[in-house]
Amino acid sequence: MQLTIEQAATKLGKSARQIRYMISQGQLAASKQGNMWFIDDASAPREEARQAVESRRVEQLRGAVEDALALDRSPRRRYSLCDLKAFQLALPIYRGAVAALGAEHLACLALRRGFEHLARGCHRYQHADKAAAYREARDAFSEAACELALAEHAAAAALLEQLEQELLAAVVGLLRRTEGQNRR
Repeated sequence: MQLTIEQAATKLGKSARQIRYMISQGQLAASKQGNMWFIDDASAPREEARQAVESRRVEQLRGAVEDALALDRSPRRRYSLCDLKAFQLALPIYRGAVAALGAEHLACLALRRGFEHLARGCHRYQHADKAAAYREARDAFSEAACELALAEHAAAAALLEQLEQELLAAVVGLLRRTEGQNRR
C-alpha cells in the first residue's frame, strides 16, 4: 500500500518533517512520483531502503574525492579588470578619442579617470566601496560624453554615441548589480 507523507505521519504518529527525514536516512522505503513522495508500508522501515541511501552517499563521497583529486593544480586566472564589460567597451572609445583628439583633450582625460574608477571598483572588497567607485566611473564617463559633445571633430560624434549607448549602460549595469549585492 502506498501512503503520502501526511498519511504516513498520521499512521506512525510523527510529523511530516520527521517522515521526510526518515526517507532521507533510508529508514522508510519511498518513491517519488513528480513532486510527491509515496511511502511503501509506512509501519515497517525497510533495510534495503536504508542500504540504498547509504550506497548513494558512498557514491557521492567517492565522486567528490575523485573530483578533488582530478583538479587541475595549475594556477587559475582570477577576476580581472579586463573582464569587466565596461572596461572592454571603454577601451576602443578611449583609443579612438586619443587618436582623433589627442591624449590631452578633456574627453580623453575624463575617460582615463573613468578607467581608474573602474579599476578601483573592480578591486574593492566591500560592496558599498565598489558601488561608490562605479558611481565615480559613471560620472567620469558622463564628463567625457559632455566633452565629446562639445568637441568639433567628426569622430567625436561616433565616439559619443558608443559611450552613451553602450559604455554608460554597462557601467549602470555594474552599479545595479553591486548595489543589489549591497542590499543583501
